[in-house]
Amino acid sequence: MNSTNSLRDIVNPVISLVPRAELRDSLRGAFSEEQAAVRDIEEFFQVLPSSKWSKDLRCTFASSWKATHLKMLAIYGLSCRLQRAADGAVDPARSDLYLAAARNASTSYEDLGLDFDGQTHAELYEEFAEALTGDDSWQLPKCRLPEAQRFSRWIYRNMVVENIPDGLLTNMFSEIYNHGEYSIALPAADSYFQQHTHLTAPERRKAITYISAHVEDDTEAGHFLVVVEALDRYLAASGTQFDAGRAGDLFRAYLRNLAPVMKQLTAMMRTELASRPVEALSASGGHA
Repeated sequence: MNSTNSLRDIVNPVISLVPRAELRDSLRGAFSEEQAAVRDIEEFFQVLPSSKWSKDLRCTFASSWKATHLKMLAIYGLSCRLQRAADGAVDPARSDLYLAAARNASTSYEDLGLDFDGQTHAELYEEFAEALTGDDSWQLPKCRLPEAQRFSRWIYRNMVVENIPDGLLTNMFSEIYNHGEYSIALPAADSYFQQHTHLTAPERRKAITYISAHVEDDTEAGHFLVVVEALDRYLAASGTQFDAGRAGDLFRAYLRNLAPVMKQLTAMMRTELASRPVEALSASGGHA
């Protein structure tokens, strides 16, 4: 497992594989310029394993974190938009648009369970969340933070309603961000289950499969690079120039819109720690 807790350290080697220098700079710039947002995200995973949290907090995390991921409908919507554009074009633009749609759609293959006996990532997430919370009550709407709901709607609108380059940039950044976040989430979640539950080692591995599936074989890094190709093909087909300023604005907005979710979850954890008697804090490393 990747034990580093620096998002930038994890994403930078993958960003270096991007052919377009302006895009590389926009991506790196977002992570370096939004340091406060990045710290808020990293802090959550640093604090997560430190105690067994209340069921209410665990349900809030499970529901809210899901809202920041699992964007299959948005990916499908964006791919449909690209296909529709291809239907009205002529070659060579037509071919580039169809390939852009295909590359974008390929980021959801694992989500849909292709080549994995039909087991979807939504099912894997449910296994993770139910191991964390004990049942399926985390799926109640009241468990989702408003910040998480707003972020989810922002992602969907960017990919399905706003202009196509914004949609591709949003999907692209989500993939490189996810590569970093899942890499720091994996050791944190494994440590939480090991310290604060009675799950056996095989049960722990099953519980964190949703996360590990995104980290093993650099799944999200591969998704990121195919969306880079999809954007290049769309720009070629439409005769549009890459807008580095717009890309940078969108990448920074992604981090700024997501960070409040993780910051609020961390604040809830710290509030719980502060409200516990000293004896409870000294025993927090044990199972409950």
